[in-house]
Amino acid sequence: MKNNHPYLIREQVIKAIRQFFDERSFYEITVPVLNRALPLEPNLYSFQTNWYHHDQQEKLFLPTSPESALKKMLAQGLDKVYAIAPSFRNLEPADVEHHPEFLMLEWYRSDAHYTDIMRDVEKLVQFVSKKINRYLQRDSSVSKILYRGKLLDLSSPWKVVSLEELFEEVTNFSLRECLQLKKMKELANKLNYQVNDSNWEQLFNQVVMDKIEPLLGDQPLFLIDFPAQISSLCKTQTAKPYLADRFEVYLAGLELGNGNNEQLDSQLVKEKMIKEKHHREANRLPTHLIEEEFLLALDKMRQTNTSYAGIGLGVDRLAMILAGEESLEKIIYFGL
Repeated sequence: MKNNHPYLIREQVIKAIRQFFDERSFYEITVPVLNRALPLEPNLYSFQTNWYHHDQQEKLFLPTSPESALKKMLAQGLDKVYAIAPSFRNLEPADVEHHPEFLMLEWYRSDAHYTDIMRDVEKLVQFVSKKINRYLQRDSSVSKILYRGKLLDLSSPWKVVSLEELFEEVTNFSLRECLQLKKMKELANKLNYQVNDSNWEQLFNQVVMDKIEPLLGDQPLFLIDFPAQISSLCKTQTAKPYLADRFEVYLAGLELGNGNNEQLDSQLVKEKMIKEKHHREANRLPTHLIEEEFLLALDKMRQTNTSYAGIGLGVDRLAMILAGEESLEKIIYFGL
């Protein structure tokens, strides 16, 4: 196996990520894979297994992200934490851009805003790209890479695009008005979507996928101003409480990660999780116990009177793009 084999490039990406955060005095956290309970978020479905011990059977769940463990460490007083952890998403396909098991890089800062995390993302991608250039016979001084025939410029600053503004520009409908199901269905009918059995979130996601994402292009950018009602763990904007302090980062037209200012109101978070659990039970979708320890961690974080921000970023997708590969199958050597 040669040094520039895609799988080995992925391993070099992981090494570079660790170096980046170690140089910035982040604490690396080892995240458990087996959990009795997890945070419950819309559209993130966990895998379940059974633990047999002492003539008993107990349900355990695989994490959809390292978020819970990292926030518990923040609650213990650590100010900068990160993890590179296996994460698992049920009800998702295995294709060129998805895999049910993948590596998630997640990091958090205390006394921070999501714009600080955006700067972290820029610096991280630039740092990792330069570190692996020598394995790909590329000039380390150049901040541009070729991917799928497009030249991507990784140099700062990256473009910032408002989802709210782009939504209105493309559809001629106000995003704020479309937060109501009736108005969203009106837009969906105009776009000839099937609306009878669709809920608000399904229609919104369809509009974003069909009308917004194709306009984002290939260059790196941050998409901001997401609706608060689909951002359960995110703090809401002060001036526009119907929007969340949240962003997604795109590179080569692919979503790489999702970041935000952290919502620390544990009661509000719990209410949203209970609502999600009821929705899943009513629709016979996979669910799990709501993790009370996670909610307690939010309480402790809130008591510090400090703001927190963080992001989850897909390591495999990042490695795929930086290595110039077309599919995750080339990067995840032991995939399904």
